Amino acid sequence: MSRPAWVEIDLAALRRNTARVRARIGAGVRLFAVVKSGGFGCGVVEVSRAVLAAGADALAVGNPEDARALRAAGIDAPVLLYAATPPEAAGEVAALDIIATVHDLESLAAYAALPAPPEIFMKIEVGLGRLGVEAAHWAEAFEAARGLRLTGLYTHLNRPEDSEAIARQMAAFDSACAAARAAGHGDLVRMVASSHVLLAYPELNFEAVNPGRCLFDLVEGEWAERAGAEPVVAAVKSRIIQVKRFPAGAVAGFLGPEPLARETRLAVAPIGFGDGLNHRAPLGEAIVRGRRVPLAGRRGIEHSVLDVTALEDVARGDEVVLLGRQGEAVVTAAELGGWLGLPLMELLPRLARTLPRVYLDEGDPA
Repeated sequence: MSRPAWVEIDLAALRRNTARVRARIGAGVRLFAVVKSGGFGCGVVEVSRAVLAAGADALAVGNPEDARALRAAGIDAPVLLYAATPPEAAGEVAALDIIATVHDLESLAAYAALPAPPEIFMKIEVGLGRLGVEAAHWAEAFEAARGLRLTGLYTHLNRPEDSEAIARQMAAFDSACAAARAAGHGDLVRMVASSHVLLAYPELNFEAVNPGRCLFDLVEGEWAERAGAEPVVAAVKSRIIQVKRFPAGAVAGFLGPEPLARETRLAVAPIGFGDGLNHRAPLGEAIVRGRRVPLAGRRGIEHSVLDVTALEDVARGDEVVLLGRQGEAVVTAAELGGWLGLPLMELLPRLARTLPRVYLDEGDPA
């Protein structure tokens, strides 16, 4: 590539992560693999093919553009579109041949007015306070949905670390399911288990689950230990394009106005905060020639500078690893996120989305 900066996406790891979830939930539960936000930045078409090959039954996306890209690529698996559109877009959504989400009375009315409404899942509000049909409107909503192909109910459970909070929210969801049955909607798919809930409450798998973060190794702390997932955003790399030697007493302006106390060698790699990294310290470390070296000064929009004084024979073209492994040296995603002050859910999709992608399959470029 003309600019040597890239992110490596490990499709084999994604398939193995999906297979682990498939084994965890068993064959009788539908697996809606969440590939929203362009497959968490990794490429919605490529990752969707991987998760479907590994046992996912369906996909879930967060915007119509991802659904459109999947259909254009010939992927005909069921696709659930989360609530993301205004009522006036109902016809456009229906044309995508996907499962649409109803999240309030207005969106319900918009789909009901179509000559050929799509299959519908209804999102239920149980306490998160974001989207979903509220308890005061359940009876009206389920009555209005009698003429639609309502096939599922789902919700987003908040505070999975708190079992009492989960129990309160599930009591509300159960009440919504009872209201649906009372209105004549039988055999609905129930789905409440996104990644954290799936990992902690197997009794809530019901008819379907919708994990995303644990498929892409985007959970942290004890949740990561429970998931046992492998990194999908496997590496962020660049190459040195220049090495400069500064004698003691010289000034390198981006390091500050003070003269350097010792002879210093600095190497420049063409990857910067425009690619999703940070601008100011702490910048952390990178790996060159199998050893960790510190990043220096402040990062530019397109450049990072490394202090390679401690290394011998560093040269233009040497590989720089900002995330991942080189020889025995490793920079983990947790380390990089700690240096930059960003959670993995924000950091890794950002890097995957902005940098050129190289897809790996069993370690080799796909």
